[in-house]
Amino acid sequence: MTNQKMRDYRPFITNNFCWDFPSRFNLKEVSEFLDEDIDPTTEYISNTAKVIMKNDGIYWFIQKKDAKQISALISLSDLDLEKHSAALMITFKDLSDDEKKEISDRLLIFLRDQILLTDIEINDLDHLVQENFTNNGYTIFNKKLLKRS
Repeated sequence: MTNQKMRDYRPFITNNFCWDFPSRFNLKEVSEFLDEDIDPTTEYISNTAKVIMKNDGIYWFIQKKDAKQISALISLSDLDLEKHSAALMITFKDLSDDEKKEISDRLLIFLRDQILLTDIEINDLDHLVQENFTNNGYTIFNKKLLKRS
């Protein structure tokens, strides 16, 4: 059994970004990023907090330091630290390839080196992120799974 707690993994700071939990952001900003009304956004934020506290996953909104706008969402769900598996979804908004690479590099360190994931279920992963993972020890199976041996 692992004693890693997802709630401890915030904030992450990189050169150009700050990663934090959805509950740490302004409701209006989150609503605009998700393109949802306030009520569904409030429910989404509440649900992500529950998932994080149960240690079943982690969600980060990623904000540019200089622009103070949400630029990405990373969702790691169905987390099983004993089986080293989870499902990953990333949504980018108006980011350059270099910015995507910066986010991808930090995410790779977290998934590979900090929580030791070997099986990552993916769905429509950005090609830069996918390439970064395959260049750093993961292999794609059936276009739906990144696997590290």
